[in-house]
Amino acid sequence: MYNATNTLKCTERNSDIFSCFKNTLWQFDRIQVLKNDTLRIKVTNNCPLTCNFCHHEGNLKSKNLVLNQDLIHGLKRLHTELKLMQAHLTGGEPTSYPHCRELISELKSIGYRVKMTSNGQFDSDLIMQLKNAGLDGVNFSVHTLDPQKLCSLQIQQKNNVWGLHALNRQLRNIQKALESGLEVKINTVVQNDSDIHDTLKIKDHCKNMGVSFRILNDLKQGSFSIKRIDEVLKSMSARLECINLVDKSSSYSLIMISQDGFKFKIKCIRKNILETLCEGCKERNNCMEWFYGIRIEQADDTAVVRLCMQRQDYPAIQTFEEFFTSKQFWEIL
Repeated sequence: MYNATNTLKCTERNSDIFSCFKNTLWQFDRIQVLKNDTLRIKVTNNCPLTCNFCHHEGNLKSKNLVLNQDLIHGLKRLHTELKLMQAHLTGGEPTSYPHCRELISELKSIGYRVKMTSNGQFDSDLIMQLKNAGLDGVNFSVHTLDPQKLCSLQIQQKNNVWGLHALNRQLRNIQKALESGLEVKINTVVQNDSDIHDTLKIKDHCKNMGVSFRILNDLKQGSFSIKRIDEVLKSMSARLECINLVDKSSSYSLIMISQDGFKFKIKCIRKNILETLCEGCKERNNCMEWFYGIRIEQADDTAVVRLCMQRQDYPAIQTFEEFFTSKQFWEIL
């Protein structure tokens, strides 16, 4: 049975950071517990953008995912044995992966709902192709509506002409995705003070379009980023409606309502430990994400299961064969 009290003890450290928590943290009727049923699949490292906060799912050196029977067999076992129901394609930029449509079709045939996170830098014709392959939704990463600011977020130097083209392409593909009937969500990362104005503008844009909006903190910036999000909330005069906790995951969301009636989410991280993985870990005092969930990525010659973004050793990274007989599998189960 899920213990909400223990879960909230892991969330208490945010109560003095997010002002919306005041007098609400221990109101259990405002907490919803969701099943951790999502698998993240990193399909490529390739990306047309070089955003300075990207964590690359913990690995800058992973290869393009090889779509073969070993991978499909592993995906089937994760679906049937761990009851994972949703597959979320990440990268890099998933649309840069040459076998994206084929993978989506395979995942749908297994029984997964399939979504992806994208920066929207792709040909608009691809949207219907992905939808026809079975794609259910896209989370678009939009961090500013200012071309010059978009350039400043890139590690590789860009000019304003590039920024204007990239931003227009992104907004055009969001509109195309909406028109296609895909589920559309916009994610915005808040790093520092300069992002507060951008976030408020994006929120208004989402409200006008009727699109779901979610604010994320920069994992590398930690509490500094979270405090900037609190400033965003104060600017909106936002109030907390409820808390969505994900069982057996460090992920949880605050469901917020702004003063003008717009509902949106803040994605947060809480301390959630996988004992058989985290016990004795040298990164434990500096952990950015704790145990979030199961990821798949491509090693040199095989697809592997990743259980931690910060470690590159066993058992944080295992082959499918190792994982299904591991202590970590049985603890997650």
